[in-house]
Amino acid sequence: MRKMIDNQQNKHHKAVISKKRAARATRKKPAPKWVEPTIKTVAIFSVVATMFVGPIWVSQSDIISRGVDSIWKETVSKTAQLGLRVDQVLLRGRHNASRSNIIQTVGLNRGDPILSFQINALRKRLIKLPWIRDATIKRKWPDIVEIHIAERQPMVLWQKKKRLYLMDTEGVAITSKGLDRFRNLLIVVGEGAPKATPTLLAMIASQPSLVSKVAAATLVGKRRWNVILKGGIKIRLPEKDPHKAWQHLAHLNTKHKLLARDVNMIDMRLPRRLLIRPGVLGAQTTSDRGQKT
Repeated sequence: MRKMIDNQQNKHHKAVISKKRAARATRKKPAPKWVEPTIKTVAIFSVVATMFVGPIWVSQSDIISRGVDSIWKETVSKTAQLGLRVDQVLLRGRHNASRSNIIQTVGLNRGDPILSFQINALRKRLIKLPWIRDATIKRKWPDIVEIHIAERQPMVLWQKKKRLYLMDTEGVAITSKGLDRFRNLLIVVGEGAPKATPTLLAMIASQPSLVSKVAAATLVGKRRWNVILKGGIKIRLPEKDPHKAWQHLAHLNTKHKLLARDVNMIDMRLPRRLLIRPGVLGAQTTSDRGQKT
């Protein structure tokens, strides 16, 4: 009898344990935050597929004849009836790029199906516009398209065959039109000058006392720079260690007011040697002094 009672107790104990294990197994952890919006998105497309794709029950030959594109266009057109249509196009990050050019390139109108365009194809069209370096396009369901523009940053004006081009920090030509507002930028000349300009600008900025005096620069033989100051003085920098020569020029100007003198050209290409060509008045003064002696 006691053995029977023990058996019954053991069975009851095992049943309790089984129920606890079942409860733990069926107890679910809270769903991650991304689950709900994902389910909603899947639900929308499931509804679309069920309502509009399902009834198009045709034979395989009919599908081939009509084409997948035709079916997709018909489906996309009908999604607008569910509210999946463009109500707003939000444009972010535009400063210099033409708004009208962007709108024309995007080609979306209010009421168009929000699935009527491919994001990658639209991005490729946008980055072909002069000012646009990159673009990010997002659909915000059910009716908003957001476009974020990354514009090219103007760096210098590049003179080529007597024509000026606005160049960006990557050495890419932005435009040759409407350059009046960029007159304060440095003008560079020479083949390959835009690509070499970042290093030049860093060198110029290293000596603040000379920055405001620089007007233009010419890249000679893709190797070295001639810097033209606003007063017309030409500085011939060496191919090697131009930064060091530029620093030396700033020192000479601070100590001896070299750039305030009547000087036409300063040649710094030779190490430890400075060649100075006087201006018109300086040459006349030197000549007069030579005659007096």
